Amino acid sequence: MQMKKIFIYSIIVIGAWLLLASCFIAKNRWSDGKAYKIFSNKHVPLKIYDTLIDNTNIHYATTVTNDTLPTLVFIHGSPGSWMNYYKFMLDDELHKKFNIAAIDRPGFGHSNFGKAYRLQEQAILLEPILKKFTSNGKPLFVVGHSMGGPVLVQLSANQPHLINTAVIVAGSIDVNQEKKETWRKIMDKKPLIYLMPGAFAPSNTELLYLKKDLLPLQQEFKKITTNIIFVHGTKDTWVPIENVGYGKKMMINAASIKVDTLLNADHQIPWKNYQELKQILLNLY
Repeated sequence: MQMKKIFIYSIIVIGAWLLLASCFIAKNRWSDGKAYKIFSNKHVPLKIYDTLIDNTNIHYATTVTNDTLPTLVFIHGSPGSWMNYYKFMLDDELHKKFNIAAIDRPGFGHSNFGKAYRLQEQAILLEPILKKFTSNGKPLFVVGHSMGGPVLVQLSANQPHLINTAVIVAGSIDVNQEKKETWRKIMDKKPLIYLMPGAFAPSNTELLYLKKDLLPLQQEFKKITTNIIFVHGTKDTWVPIENVGYGKKMMINAASIKVDTLLNADHQIPWKNYQELKQILLNLY
């Protein structure tokens, strides 16, 4: 009888887990139709794009209110999608200073969802998108949160003159601060990887990649000549604040480096510390 209960319980748990894999929470994305409806109700002009780069579909959204303004771009963490930054894209104060865009990183949202990409691959795929945002001759400002931080570092190294200011929010850039997380290796194996719901599977794999990709990234920091702003919380237990000190030490050719330390903030700065981050962005120029 006891074994029967365990079996039934296991079936229920597995069924619920697989159901989660197909729902919004696991995939962490909106349909384009839902996004257009939300922005239309707020009277904010939204445009969503799909573009093919090296046989990879890249999905991103923009709110362009004035063609003469510089562009502010958001690169999400892991997992995530462009819609994680919809609040910033609806903000009237930000729109007075920027056109705003947010990108589904490769493997997430609607950008080849489900496939994990290496750090350098992601940077190369996002470069053409960022270049489009400079076509009006105005400066480009880019925010990278968490996993978006090392992607932004790699982009800044690959294209030293493309970005005016890189804002690295709780970015994981120091290989020595990475936790071993043996469980990630276990879950990355078949058949366990198929039990990870939605975006958590490519997230797990890309974070394993990151532990390796941060090693060659060490040689890239000296190529960075843009302005750098680090935003990090003192109580970030996911990505230690020591990453900031490492970045300052390694970015020896950056045009400038500024650090905004948020007292008692954890890893979820874009949402829990919205107003503080927003003020930092309003002061970019």
